[in-house]
Amino acid sequence: MRLELKYGRGVMPFEVPSSWQISFIDHGHPGPRPLEETLLSSLTDPCGLPPLGGQLVGADVLVIVSDVTRYTGAERVLPIIQREFLGRAARTRVLFALGNHRKQTESERRGLVSDGVYEAFPCIDHDCFDEKGLSSIGTTPSGLSVSINSLLLEADVTIVTGAVSFHYLAGFGGGRKCIIPGIAGYQTILDTHKRVFNRTGPGKHERAQTGILEGNPMHEAIMEGIALIDRPLFLINTIFDDKKNLLNIFSGDIRQSHEMGCAWYNEHFSTTVAEKADVVVVSVGGYPKDIDFIQTHKALEHAKHAAKKGATIILLGQCADGIGNPYFLPWFDYPSIEAMEPAVREADKVYAQTAYSTRIKAEAFNIVLVSDLPEADVRKMGMTPRRTLDEALSTLDRGKEILCHVMPEGSKTLVRE
Repeated sequence: MRLELKYGRGVMPFEVPSSWQISFIDHGHPGPRPLEETLLSSLTDPCGLPPLGGQLVGADVLVIVSDVTRYTGAERVLPIIQREFLGRAARTRVLFALGNHRKQTESERRGLVSDGVYEAFPCIDHDCFDEKGLSSIGTTPSGLSVSINSLLLEADVTIVTGAVSFHYLAGFGGGRKCIIPGIAGYQTILDTHKRVFNRTGPGKHERAQTGILEGNPMHEAIMEGIALIDRPLFLINTIFDDKKNLLNIFSGDIRQSHEMGCAWYNEHFSTTVAEKADVVVVSVGGYPKDIDFIQTHKALEHAKHAAKKGATIILLGQCADGIGNPYFLPWFDYPSIEAMEPAVREADKVYAQTAYSTRIKAEAFNIVLVSDLPEADVRKMGMTPRRTLDEALSTLDRGKEILCHVMPEGSKTLVRE
């Protein structure tokens, strides 16, 4: 059987051995909705807040937009908001929620918001290390010290855009992560990520995982931090399919609308398997979901639930931008996960937790990474490097009758156990 999966901006073909039993793991496919009609309806009848238009009259408005590592449809949503509402505002600025990701190019910033929006309003990359551009807003009940981009405190109303997705630590991605970690100071970002560990013993907190909000320590830290903000945050959370068709929009109060969006997303994009497989072949889903390894890792987190203990997981992600963080690879100098954990707990680098999570899976499964990464980097992370899927499959027993699950959209498909 000849198949193909998304890889970067293209596809990669591969041949599945005829003796293998193939099962496809896919998410639901809700029908598309008209973007403008759905957006305007959502903004005029939002969850837990007054309609957006009335809030913007004479206001200083800040629009927060996700960075290039995820697709939110902002380049289609924002022109409509600009035409219908932003003319009522006294001033509008756009802030890209980079967290501690790399700075973006001008063409990337322009592409994220559209030519019209980019030329009409100042569009600024957040810098989590720029102390002059940050303001402290206090400490949460659980002890998280929160600093955020000062532009938010200058605004009367902040429109937070984002897209609901799964997240391997915070349960779900989406708009509230555009605030923390998106426009937070580096120490706040770091301390928020450290909440994923058990506080009274070794290991990761059992609720700090994909698809879980209630009891998730990272999500709760984010929401406690957002509660310190004393001005309106109007969330617009989108959901698009892989062809960029709009599936749904959830707007309004940043807590209520986010929870509604997550519930809808979980219902449509998670599934179960009748039997775990000997081999799982998973594509992240192409660009930008596989822009670097840190983003690609998210599909590995989902695929592990479909694999038997010790099974082979073949992970397909181009990683055109490399690993995604210069401080990531040195974490694999530690000889084991047990030796690594104490240092990760005290780390002053955010992606230590991602390295830790990767190491856990690399020790539990035989992971083959098909990517453009240097082979030495892949081996250092405890995985086997390959350049094509056929090359990866050729190393396995092609004559044996085994069960193979294929996941075409790994970053968007959660396998529930």
